[in-house]
Amino acid sequence: MASINVYKVYEDQDFTAADSPVVLDISTDLETISGNGESQYANSLGFTNTGKYDITVEISMDGTTYGDSQTLTSKSTDNINSAGVKKVRITHQGNDTGYQVKAYSRVVGDAILANGGTNATIIDNDTEPVDAYFHRVDSTFTLAADTTASTKTTLNYDFEATTGHGIAVDDYVHLVEEDRDLMAQVKNVATDTITLDRPIDYVYTAANTGGEIVTINLSVDGSTTPQIFKIKSGITPAFIRRVIITIFDASPATMDDGTFGNIAALSNGLVLRQINDYQKTIWAVKTNGDFAQWAYDTTYTANAPQGDSGFRCRMTFGGLDKHGVVLEVAGEDELQWIVQDDLTDLDSITITAQGNKK
Repeated sequence: MASINVYKVYEDQDFTAADSPVVLDISTDLETISGNGESQYANSLGFTNTGKYDITVEISMDGTTYGDSQTLTSKSTDNINSAGVKKVRITHQGNDTGYQVKAYSRVVGDAILANGGTNATIIDNDTEPVDAYFHRVDSTFTLAADTTASTKTTLNYDFEATTGHGIAVDDYVHLVEEDRDLMAQVKNVATDTITLDRPIDYVYTAANTGGEIVTINLSVDGSTTPQIFKIKSGITPAFIRRVIITIFDASPATMDDGTFGNIAALSNGLVLRQINDYQKTIWAVKTNGDFAQWAYDTTYTANAPQGDSGFRCRMTFGGLDKHGVVLEVAGEDELQWIVQDDLTDLDSITITAQGNKK
């Protein structure tokens, strides 16, 4: 039925494989009769991928033949001004997500309707936060059984590892299954029952979970063989917005811009490197002053009145007043810190990454 001065919104916040492909019959739902009596179909379309995963979009001008497929990644938008669009086909790409399509007939006699806006950002406040230690993988293990997830009132700290796991008290372990992971310190080992220092919040399945024994302290010797400490993401890309470095050294400690922590300036440097389709070495830091050069945000903490002295540094990527870009990590991508010197004289150096998943 013909209508005047109308628009149509199509929306699905739980777009599953069973729903795909969905065909939006815009010519039936939205037809405007202009002042000269001609039928005007959608000549303005706004597409938004409201979910976490990719979709593809195709448009048809005749209701039968579709043009090239366009991929819309998470939170991305596209606006098309093309009179006569009759159908749109949206296809699921393997992971459940969401979409919104706004179709307008902008010309109604002498009236013009402007496109509505959609608030879509690269990083949403409602997506999963990322707080991860850069770590070196020392060995791997498997689960002997699925883990039990904690509830609101019942907390579970234990999991069963396969015999021969090699896990010891005070080790850090990392459980990874697709988009979920848990890094925690081991508090107790009773044969194959491993007790952690924090609750387990997810059912990690024995069939699909990889277990790692990891080191998070970068005070290792990389002078002969460089040591790689890394973070990765799962299926969902992670956007790293800042990196935080913390160095501790026992009293008495003298730290200044010419030292690295409390030790002499490094010969080779601590390297930050991104490994993805665009491979790039970002920094090689040899002194505390180098941290200040590239990050600016640095702080020295003197032992008061006894204990360790500290050095802290925050490197921020996101934000127009910073780098203006974030470091994306997805799938087999890695963000690495490479130790190329002997850092064993430092008590500890730990580095964390913070950001969001899409």
